[in-house]
Amino acid sequence: MKRAILASMTLAMVLQPCDHALASSPAPPSAPADCSDAEKRQLDFWVGHWMVSMTGQAQEIASSDITALPGGCGISEHYDSPAAPGGEYQGWSYSGYDRRDGQWHQMYLDSHGNVTWYTGRLTDKAMVFTAPGRAGALQRMRYIPSADGSVRQVGEVSSDAGATWQPGYDYTYRRKP
Repeated sequence: MKRAILASMTLAMVLQPCDHALASSPAPPSAPADCSDAEKRQLDFWVGHWMVSMTGQAQEIASSDITALPGGCGISEHYDSPAAPGGEYQGWSYSGYDRRDGQWHQMYLDSHGNVTWYTGRLTDKAMVFTAPGRAGALQRMRYIPSADGSVRQVGEVSSDAGATWQPGYDYTYRRKP
């Protein structure tokens, strides 16, 4: 008897029209963002497949693949240095321009578990990012395009809120053939 009641209730639920489902249709998808604005293209010079060396040296120390995200609204990076001085090192980043605050933002994560949140803007043809560092220090990272198509990446640290900067690293990115 219980089975018959359960079966008839199930059949009634299946056959009952779903008025509530017909009354509310899903919202139409929003239009994709327009990422053709000049501000959103300011880091395009960095897109490519690169050999990375210490500035002034020929030996390749890493490779870096930087790609535009679908629609061009951001950039992703995979940095790979299998023979780094402290052992194999990899890093991944996502960068994008935020129209709400008029700045670029980059989230960088490395194979040692470090996560850094950078904020920056284009200054005199260089993309300049800053982020909080260890022990109250400030980190600065600059991407500087060169006339020969290479890109120089310079990392610096300040312990006096940006009044002075000490060198951290200085890399040159050259396009892979």
